[in-house]
Amino acid sequence: MSGMEDPSPYGDYKFVGRVDHVKVFNQAIKSICFNDYGMLHVSDEGLRITVEQGKSIQATLFMPPTAFKEFYVQDFQSFGLKMNVLSECLNLFGSADCSLRIMYRDQGSPLKIILYPYDDEDVSTECAIQTMDCDEPIDYDLELKGPDLNVIFVRGSNLSKVFHELEKSAEEFEFITSPEKPHFKITTVGIMQAVFSVEVAKTSPMMMMFNCKNTVVARYKSNHIRLTNKAMQSATKVAIKTNSIGLLELHLVMQGDGQEEIFVQFYIIPLLNNE
Repeated sequence: MSGMEDPSPYGDYKFVGRVDHVKVFNQAIKSICFNDYGMLHVSDEGLRITVEQGKSIQATLFMPPTAFKEFYVQDFQSFGLKMNVLSECLNLFGSADCSLRIMYRDQGSPLKIILYPYDDEDVSTECAIQTMDCDEPIDYDLELKGPDLNVIFVRGSNLSKVFHELEKSAEEFEFITSPEKPHFKITTVGIMQAVFSVEVAKTSPMMMMFNCKNTVVARYKSNHIRLTNKAMQSATKVAIKTNSIGLLELHLVMQGDGQEEIFVQFYIIPLLNNE
């Protein structure tokens, strides 16, 4: 009949995404699985999965449409899901290289995950993950806009080693970012008030960019900083941003086999001086 639109090749699905290699997506999901529930938002800007722990730390995995081999979304879709179930589904074939298809119909529908292992074309597995309504995540990004931010870009592997060397029993980490020496310094305060510190000069080979206008000193719970470890180990580069009150953003870039980039952002709230 004339006047009728062609049916969508995606039927009544509101979101369909395909990834050729699941490895980096899987690593990114594992790196933010520190709470039971995640909030998934998908729009024409890409896919976001956000996990929060109280009002102290937030992590968001972001995949732009270019990170997908195939990406289709209708309107804006938003729902909650259990992160451990998503992670288990992605690991059904262990470390085998798989392609991945993600599909979602509408509010109340499950999120479908289909894995296709490359080493056995006769096998695939489909999981249906229950979804639920979810709240909007806290928008910390607005607080990290403006000209007064301290911003440092470092190589991911180098920063991962720095964190690995820090005292394991430390209760708190103190970050100093400054236009003056020591430029970038991390100090740990342990149970016995033992102090261990690492300094990185702005001329260090691990620095990719250094733009600090003010001296900012802030302390964070060490277990919040350590929640970034898994993401840090897979990151090629990390942006460290902090505002005048010490709100910390760690923006990590992970690169897939096809050079596509996946981003993981952590926002960490500083401790007050009297805590």
